[in-house]
Amino acid sequence: METIRAVVFDLYGTLICIHTDEEDLERVWKPMTFYYGYHGAQYDGPDQLRRAYRAEVRRRQRATDARFGSGCGEVALEQVLEALFRKKGAPWVTGEMVRGAGMLLRACATDQAELYPGVHQMLDTLRGAGKKVFLLSNAQRLFTWPEMTMLELCGRFDRIFLSSDWGVKKPSPNYFGLVLQECGCPPGQVMMVGNSIHDDIAPARALGMRTCFLNTDGVTEKPDCDLFCEFADYDRIIKTILPGQAQAGAR
Repeated sequence: METIRAVVFDLYGTLICIHTDEEDLERVWKPMTFYYGYHGAQYDGPDQLRRAYRAEVRRRQRATDARFGSGCGEVALEQVLEALFRKKGAPWVTGEMVRGAGMLLRACATDQAELYPGVHQMLDTLRGAGKKVFLLSNAQRLFTWPEMTMLELCGRFDRIFLSSDWGVKKPSPNYFGLVLQECGCPPGQVMMVGNSIHDDIAPARALGMRTCFLNTDGVTEKPDCDLFCEFADYDRIIKTILPGQAQAGAR
């Protein structure tokens, strides 16, 4: 394997173990209905608000997919949540109101959001050895930045790419192209680390990148990749990229 000069990480299922459920009317959309009502946007119950949210996401998804291809466009949920205020004639809509709606939605929908053991040590070890480390995530800044801040991740990358900032997401080669340009080295010297065959491994390989698959979801299909790890085996990643510098205790 060529010397790896840069490592690109997926986020959810790769560094953060997370479980969310945005469908629950009582747990998620009932509090959201109250929140919108407090700000002058009256919805006739949680089901109406949830349906309005889904319809707005679908409408915007069609527009972004028309630009980048089916399944590759990304919708910024700030715009969706703002539109839901305006549709019901809220007298004013501020950024603070929209951010509050986003945090409430995420908090009510989240059952688990924690780092896999050894994340900090691995990222710090790679950067300490002179490797460039990037994040390339299909994620909403509205949700993801507070979670990354809480989990002390924000300062551990050379640059962070969140799909909601760019309007495009994995597996689009356009999105991968952003981070490859930032890496400043040939794709063969860049390793993509992720837990999705479709979004991480297959598109990275198509672009000539090295790939590491983390089987955190217990899939039975072993993908074509340079490195296959059962669960989040960061110690093996370190041993592969930095022979002789494996971190202790990162299993």
